[in-house]
Amino acid sequence: EHLFYKVVTPSDVGKLNRLVIPKQHAERCFPLDPSLRKKGRFLSFQESFTGKVWWFRYSYWNSSQSYVFTKGWIRFVKENKLKAGDIVSFERGSSRHENFYISCRKRPRTPSDDPG
Repeated sequence: EHLFYKVVTPSDVGKLNRLVIPKQHAERCFPLDPSLRKKGRFLSFQESFTGKVWWFRYSYWNSSQSYVFTKGWIRFVKENKLKAGDIVSFERGSSRHENFYISCRKRPRTPSDDPG
């Protein structure tokens, strides 16, 4: 079941080491018990093509009122060589268990993407 996709921004793949999950998707797909909002919880995602399992800390930041993946996210970015404009897709398995899947698609590059 397709949940949502996100076109990653420069800050999602940059030095902030976090992915902001749009609020409507966060609350619908990954409900977070209010008692866990501050410290968060870990969610696991199986990469659709490789089968590799990724763990991300999922929490709510009061300061920016946003849901985020933090710990584990930057490794996913680096290993998949994600750049701003690439698309990350989230899915759920058909069973009633929390089987989540993640995949990424590269944005088609153009000659203007090359600085030199």
